[in-house]
Amino acid sequence: MKLSRSLLPGACLGILLAASVAGAQVPSDVLASGERGRSYHDIFGANMVELLPGFRLKNRATSGSAENLELLADGKAELGFAQSDVYAQRMQSDRKRYGTITVVGRLVDECVYVVRHREGPVHSLADLGSPIGGRPARVAVGPEGGGMSVTWSLLSKLTPALARAKVVHTGGVLSLNQLGLGMLDAVGWVNNPDDRSHALLQAALAAPELALLPITNPALEHVLDDGTPIYRLRSVALADGRKKNPLQTLCTSALVFASAGANPKLVEQASQALGLQRDAILGRD
Repeated sequence: MKLSRSLLPGACLGILLAASVAGAQVPSDVLASGERGRSYHDIFGANMVELLPGFRLKNRATSGSAENLELLADGKAELGFAQSDVYAQRMQSDRKRYGTITVVGRLVDECVYVVRHREGPVHSLADLGSPIGGRPARVAVGPEGGGMSVTWSLLSKLTPALARAKVVHTGGVLSLNQLGLGMLDAVGWVNNPDDRSHALLQAALAAPELALLPITNPALEHVLDDGTPIYRLRSVALADGRKKNPLQTLCTSALVFASAGANPKLVEQASQALGLQRDAILGRD
């Protein structure tokens, strides 16, 4: 049977529309994880995606906690990782915007490491709030907006004297080299305490002129009004055979958050993964 010429355009259009619908991509949910090449993106984010196979979850590379929270608040990501102290700072600055984000659960601890010169005038965290040789103490906290930069900002609010220190946005082993030369009074960073191969920790332990600074003040432990824990004291192991005693320091947590518009089923499945398969997310299996 021959088709009428008048029906051919409509039939072709129908076929094209059907093909278009069939080939259309279902919108993806976004997991805002962290930098490429780092644990949060390459390990935690990748494993979370694998553990949630029922969802089209995309592991999005970002600059870290601050950007992740912004994406969640703006509805551009459904799930995201962020340090709890970065979340606390955002809640203090703009509760209306960030108050819509839901805490799903704890991912992993992130602890504060502060290094001093062994022969220098700094022997406690409190010393960094006092003048040194008639000038403010110089503290390197890494890139502006980074984990330790935000941590130092919040610690300065909990202990106002620390705000007197001069913050230097130098990071990496370069900052430790400058500390060894006396150009800085302390260097700080935040890292997963299970990652004892971290370059800064290894460099600090290898330098005989440098020493890790214990943090023991219970007044620094902090919880938000809604019960979200921000800082707590704990002991962390060091990758140094000469030191049998663990380091007492202050730790925050990396949390998993969900946006206000996230699929409730996705949030529940992410909650179950955190509760039952955290080791698999962290790559410990």
